Amino acid sequence: ERRKDAATDDVGVAATSATRAVEAPSIPEILRFVVPAIGVWLCSPVLSMIDTASVGLLSGTAQQAALNPAVSVTDYGALVVAFMYTATTNLIAAAQQHDASSSPDSSSTSNSPRTTKTLITALRLALVVGSIFGAFLTLSAKTLIQALIGNDSIDPTVLAAALRYVRIRCLGMPAALVIGTAQSACLGMQDVKSPLYVLLTAAIINFCGDVLLVRNGNPWLGGA
Repeated sequence: ERRKDAATDDVGVAATSATRAVEAPSIPEILRFVVPAIGVWLCSPVLSMIDTASVGLLSGTAQQAALNPAVSVTDYGALVVAFMYTATTNLIAAAQQHDASSSPDSSSTSNSPRTTKTLITALRLALVVGSIFGAFLTLSAKTLIQALIGNDSIDPTVLAAALRYVRIRCLGMPAALVIGTAQSACLGMQDVKSPLYVLLTAAIINFCGDVLLVRNGNPWLGGA
């Protein structure tokens, strides 16, 4: 019985030590991670806001009226494939933990095989899903815009401009999904600065492009 008591005490001490070893993050640490991580989810709305402001200031009322339902179709439609971001973050974090436990030095790519394989697979899947979803959104754009605006009150000029905006945005849907997946992978690797850099760079490029091209009347270059 003494041996049983000693074994029970050892198990209790080990459990207590394990509990103490797992330290919960503090609120400041959580905020330092969460605030930059918002950049993944703000990327598309920020770009759409820049487009809306640029078209409102530099184009006519018809283009402004067309942009609102078009942005709704593209941004809300993109939420359908947002599962890629959550899944990538979880899978990359799990792969990081596996590589860290199996290899003492997992800082290099060669020592992180599962993380590298998971990232490549996620980016390939994002390209495929983005292409399929972009094609689907292109084909169903007219139906969705008519449902938002209304079949009886729709203006042909507004409909044509909205369709053009949605179809151009759909061309970039595979790239947008790949970028979002890569940003989510950065979060899984606890790299919270890279998504902010991507958001800042994309916002600057989008703003400069809007200023230069929104007033352009060329059918291939003009518009947001």
